[in-house]
Amino acid sequence: MADLLRQKGEHDALRAMSQADIEIDEVGYDNWNGGTELWTVFLRVPVSVFVSIEDSRNEIAGIISKNLELVTGKDNGYWVSAEISPMRALPPGRRLPDGKIGERTRAAILDEMRAREIVWHGALDEIAFLSRIFDLSSLPSHDSRFQNAEQDIWQHCINNFDWSQDWVYSDPRFRLYAADQDTFLKFICEVLHPIVRKDDAEQDALARAFNGHLRADGWELVEDAIIDGRPAYVPQRKVHALGGSVQRIKAVAATLNSDTLYEDLRRLERIGDSEPGEAIALAKEIVESCCKLILDDRKVAYSEKAEIPELLKLLRKEIKIMPDGIDENAKGANEIRGILTSLGNIAHALAPLRNAYGKGHGRGRDFKGLQPRHARLAIGAASTFVDFVLDRHLSQVAAETAES
Repeated sequence: MADLLRQKGEHDALRAMSQADIEIDEVGYDNWNGGTELWTVFLRVPVSVFVSIEDSRNEIAGIISKNLELVTGKDNGYWVSAEISPMRALPPGRRLPDGKIGERTRAAILDEMRAREIVWHGALDEIAFLSRIFDLSSLPSHDSRFQNAEQDIWQHCINNFDWSQDWVYSDPRFRLYAADQDTFLKFICEVLHPIVRKDDAEQDALARAFNGHLRADGWELVEDAIIDGRPAYVPQRKVHALGGSVQRIKAVAATLNSDTLYEDLRRLERIGDSEPGEAIALAKEIVESCCKLILDDRKVAYSEKAEIPELLKLLRKEIKIMPDGIDENAKGANEIRGILTSLGNIAHALAPLRNAYGKGHGRGRDFKGLQPRHARLAIGAASTFVDFVLDRHLSQVAAETAES
């Protein structure tokens, strides 16, 4: 969908899609003509985005719906439409997720697997699957005839096949309902692994179901690699402190069709503000990449070693930083240029700090590293910068196209 909207130049629709929290729900069923499922794509966008498109949101939703139909096809037994609304605020008194996956969430995921009668080990046998997570030879046997868990699982699951399919959920050796968080996340990721889960539809349905439960605790499973044409998943804590800034940069990456920016964003989403030094380095790379991508689009040459100050100088010559209809030398132009330069230089100026306080240097007793607030400052400045320069770039391109 994003590629289609980008190629068609539907920038408002692409912006809405790129910055939205997206939920897809089945909302009805039509019995006519063999039966049709009715699905709605709910796009909940930041309030600032919603206000900017409010007057045209129905038109934008129509564009998205029309292109959804092109992507999904008309005759697949379902109709899909889109709705745009403001992103929901947290209800009063509700706390932000603290990074811990609660017992209720774990139980919901495991109980859902049991209710769906999922063959948890998939295409592997029980020993091959569990060995990817646990050292079975070091766990005890429940059968006095055998020395360890691997031997008694082989006896009862492979040789005799006399244990029920869901025995693993209640087995005290694995404690899936109360296991440590890393083990639990590893287990559900392995359930989805392409080597284990061979059915595309089942893998996708389970991933969506798992994420539906994990969302409340601030976690999600995201695609990490493609194996045999299907995704392998890893757990990722949702970034709250950087969420708005990252979403804005995502919209820029989508508009510029940049794999480089997407890769930086994936890394940034992984670390959030928990590793300020790395986040600051990424902020610098994001600003540099945005400048270079716009200069590339405008066929402006620059040195391979060019850094932010030099790139900014070239960029200011190319894009009109003043509002349309106001002369570039009018009152306030110097101040706007100064703000633009400052935004770019925040990430650039913090990079030496990252080098000074990064992981590559020995630390004494009084060492004080960079704090999450430094990461938020750098990423916030980077997002404001790329948002502004991209908007001016696109506005100027549109004006030039209209004139020609």
